[in-house]
Amino acid sequence: MNETLQGSVVEILAPFVPELKNIPRDQAYQRALGDLTLLERCFSAFRAQRAKFSQVLVDAAKTPVTDDGAELSCGRTLEQVVAMIVRTAAKRHFRARMCPRPQMAEAEPVGLMTKVATMLKVGPCAPAKPKAPPAADAAQRARADELYDALKANLLHEWQVPLVPTYADMTPNLARALGPKILELRDPDHLRRIVDDPAEAAALFDVPDAPEPPTAGSKDERARLSDVLAPGGQRLRMEAFNFALREETLRSLVKSGRRMSLMTEALSAVGGGTAKILVAELGLRMDQLALILLVAHEVAGPDTFARVFGHPGDPAMLMRLTQKARQQGISQKTSLADCAAFTRRLFVRQS
Repeated sequence: MNETLQGSVVEILAPFVPELKNIPRDQAYQRALGDLTLLERCFSAFRAQRAKFSQVLVDAAKTPVTDDGAELSCGRTLEQVVAMIVRTAAKRHFRARMCPRPQMAEAEPVGLMTKVATMLKVGPCAPAKPKAPPAADAAQRARADELYDALKANLLHEWQVPLVPTYADMTPNLARALGPKILELRDPDHLRRIVDDPAEAAALFDVPDAPEPPTAGSKDERARLSDVLAPGGQRLRMEAFNFALREETLRSLVKSGRRMSLMTEALSAVGGGTAKILVAELGLRMDQLALILLVAHEVAGPDTFARVFGHPGDPAMLMRLTQKARQQGISQKTSLADCAAFTRRLFVRQS
């Protein structure tokens, strides 16, 4: 397959992508993988001139293939080939962006005695071994690869090529938290806002105020965001929790349960984006939402709590929390005692 990409495909593309004419044919494919603008033009030319590739896009019986999902003679589909190219280009970009090659340092002058020793073949003549890369470079490369690993399952389409530089600004945690939702973010400006503003990321997990139709024999009791969020959506509306905070079961499960003022003070630090994510991902009832937040505040402490659950908060961490909650079976049907126990285990383990 690589031989075809570097040979026949480049030859067919060259008349439609002028930049390729100035690159040695055996280097063009690799150059395109390292130049996102050039790669984007190659993809555009391929789609516009697809009929020109009929002799390349064939199946095992040498029959032309027009379906991107059909298997080609190489054993892969065109969709898989495109994904492979996009992933390779993204990985190279992440590494180049996060651990750029340093400029070559000027060679140190060779002393007279060294020259004489070399001429007389006295002592070792082999050049000195290159120095190992600094630990910082290794860490940057590891971060680039971590980001790639977090994204690669959702690097699938050529339209993602111009978005790769913005992907490079994501944290691996955010990439993991977004998961397949990344494929919904096709607008470059919207994606940039998601990367730059945690509140924008949290908004992706918003749910409509109207509850979803309940399944047979069940009732959707999730908290209504129109009740939970204060005007502007950045904080919680304390009045919405009055009834839940008076439940004896809830109050018995938190140390601050004896004083209403302490509970409302803790909840007042919560960001609106936090509520959106917890309700959207877990479908929590009002009392469950309040209890999980209060226990998290108690166990994690006010500083960590504000950083994770406040405004703008940490959407990536919250998504990891909800993923663990789903793995533990946390849902609307979970008792308050089990919600509290899960939250305590989670934050004690991370503290």
